[in-house]
Amino acid sequence: MTVALHGVSANTPDRILIDAGAIYTGWTSVASPGTLLGACKGGTVFELVRSLRVIEPDGAKGPVKGLRRVESVGAKLTANLLEITEANLLTALPGAAASSHVITGAEVDDDDYISTVALVGTITGFTGTSDPIIITLSNCLVDGPFTLNMNPKDEAVIQLVFTAHYADSDLTTEPWTIVYPSA
Repeated sequence: MTVALHGVSANTPDRILIDAGAIYTGWTSVASPGTLLGACKGGTVFELVRSLRVIEPDGAKGPVKGLRRVESVGAKLTANLLEITEANLLTALPGAAASSHVITGAEVDDDDYISTVALVGTITGFTGTSDPIIITLSNCLVDGPFTLNMNPKDEAVIQLVFTAHYADSDLTTEPWTIVYPSA
């Protein structure tokens, strides 16, 4: 058997994640996708940080197979939102409310968490199908500073950083999933 000197294969063109994707809140399924957030500018980023603890028994000179455990998990989805609507502003400001189109802040409560946020994208081998790649986060709040820059000859973009949270009834199931298209 010859050793490959690169990773390209006949399947490579069918395994590339392409284009911008779309973000939905309240995602359930392809048949019931929830609410489309709107157009973005500058891309979207899914970030998963899983901290693994190394258990160091006496006598070991380094890490030992089987002696690692998940210590913490953080899942975030960052979107640079181009469409500025009243609903999107309320999403960007947890705890905020609108009365007669005037938005004001308040404390965050359980109703401010978004049950699911999904980033839905295309893998090249599945273009034109209803079988996208779907990254979901559960129990999300938008974190970070709210910044709205309005510049001449440019469009305003608000950055929303959706942070997933564990369910208070289940502290073992990580609050994210990736569904890869089936063949």
